[in-house]
Amino acid sequence: MGGSRSSRAVFGRLWEAYGHGRLDDALHLIDPDCTLHVSVTDRIYRGHDGVRAGMVEFHKAWKSATLTSDEIIEIDSQTIVVTGHVTAFDHSGHRVYDAPLVWMALFSDGLLLGVTSYSSRADALVAAAEAQAQAD
Repeated sequence: MGGSRSSRAVFGRLWEAYGHGRLDDALHLIDPDCTLHVSVTDRIYRGHDGVRAGMVEFHKAWKSATLTSDEIIEIDSQTIVVTGHVTAFDHSGHRVYDAPLVWMALFSDGLLLGVTSYSSRADALVAAAEAQAQAD
């Protein structure tokens, strides 16, 4: 990976920006051709406009949502798997989603190239190993 930013550091900065509602301030850390694949909805968002659209849809769908990041597993210098949890409440205040949160994120030259969500840590680790094998 070129540049001096590790995948873990870039993820941390993006996570912090998202948590403070300032993702637009961190778009310089996201590749313009980035893809965001959300398995729950089977939606794929592309590029900076897609990332913004995905965040708008997420905020419209939920009155509130709490996302936690519990573990960051560095597969290699360009791939991480992040585990955590999401709890979301609809606009009536009912908890309607409470589940593990698992992502595989790919980076290059200090930029986020793509994020794919998975239903389990094991599935994400298998996908990360496959991505690493394809890169070799």
